[in-house]
Formats: sequence, structure tokens, C-alpha cells
Amino acid sequence: MLGKERSPNWSRSKSNERQLDLRKYGTTVTDAEKQFLENMPGEIKEVLRWHADAQSRGQVSQSIADFAGRFLGGMYEDGAVLPTNLSASTPKVLALVLLQHRTSPRTTGAWLNLGFALRRVALYRTQDPEETNRARLQSAIHVFDRAIQLDPDNTGKNIRAWTGMSFAYHMLAMYQKELECCAKALESDRSDLKLWLKYSFALKSAGRDDEALSTMNDAYDAYIQAGRPEELREVFADVQSATRRPCRERMAQ
Repeated sequence: MLGKERSPNWSRSKSNERQLDLRKYGTTVTDAEKQFLENMPGEIKEVLRWHADAQSRGQVSQSIADFAGRFLGGMYEDGAVLPTNLSASTPKVLALVLLQHRTSPRTTGAWLNLGFALRRVALYRTQDPEETNRARLQSAIHVFDRAIQLDPDNTGKNIRAWTGMSFAYHMLAMYQKELECCAKALESDRSDLKLWLKYSFALKSAGRDDEALSTMNDAYDAYIQAGRPEELREVFADVQSATRRPCRERMAQ
């Protein structure tokens, strides 16, 4: 929601269309949850096939390696918790991340990351039918909720899950639900200025413009008081130019 979304250049090459067999990864997940990876684009299915074919695994193509790196980068920007201490290639890391909800279904991070992956696919695959992307977003919401239910006391993880749900609800134009998720994330850590901004943007999406502007201005004042942290400078430069000045001018009238 903050800043600009960067869309990767999805490969248009034809991938092998044979049925992707994911039964070997079956665990205690429900039948519906086993279908989450079945409706993925060709690039992701190719990554999963390459990973599953361990006995004869060759070098993955450069285009798929580049895709995996871009996709993981987008997930990381959204809030996914990705391994940083692996020497594995980006396609292998992506496959491990996508399959972890099957291999370790009690791991909350597995469901969290799957939610961000589903939402990213819906974001990028604008050429797919609307109902397909809506189903992906609904699945993402289900997955984020699963992560929360698995470990309800894990504040840091739950903030990421609520934020991910807000992204999905925004894309579904369910703005009141988006606002509720942002409010729950903010309740967990009211000192996080980024959460205040996400909450203000959700207020604006829900049509509560005055509250949104007031909240943005409060967040900007807190940013100034915090000494203009470098990691927030770009975000708040946009807030200052887009919202702060009109609000101050209106207050002076």
C-alpha cells in the first residue's frame, strides 16, 4: 500500500502443461488448502516441477531464476518472512517457501508467506480472469487467518498477517474490511509509524477523508519528532507533498 508496487516482467514462454503432482507433499492440511498451489501461473508451476524432480534436476533456466528473484523480492516488500541464511538458488528458495505449509503445517510463517505469495500472483496476473484473481485473494485471506489462529500471541507475525489481509481486501474493494485489518495491526503496535500510514490510507479508501488526513498529519508530526528516520524518508516525502499541505491549508481557512 505504501509506495509504488513494482510488477515483474512475467515470462510468456510456454511451460510444460503436464499435470503438476503435489500429492507427495500432502499433510494435515484440508482438501481445500491442498488446492492453493494448483491454480498458480506457469512460472511458479515450473519452479515447483523443477524442485520436485530432484533425481534429475538440472540447471533451471535464467528466465525462471530471474522470475523467482523478482517474486521473492515482491513478497519481501509486502512483509513475508524469508530465509536469509540459505546458500540455495532463488528458485529453490521460492519452492521451499511455497511448499512449507504442506511440509510444516504447524509453522505460522509458512502460512504467512503463502498468503503474501497468493496476493502477489493476483497483483501481477492482471491478464487472468477476474474470478481467478478474486479466488486467489480469498485464499490469501484464508491463509493469513490460519497463520493468526496458529499462534494468536505472536504479535510481530500477526501484524504482518493483518497487513497482508488488508492488502487483499483492498484489491477486492472491500474497504471496510481493509480498515478493520489495519486497525487490528495498529492496536498491536501503536508506535509503528508505517502502521499509522496504512491505517490512514485505509480510512481514505473507506471514504473517511477527514480522518485520513488528520491521521496522516499526526503520523508526519511523529516522524519529525523521531528525527526523520532514513528508512521512512521516502514514504513521508510522498505524504508531505500529497496530503499534509492541503490539510494544513484547509485548517487555516
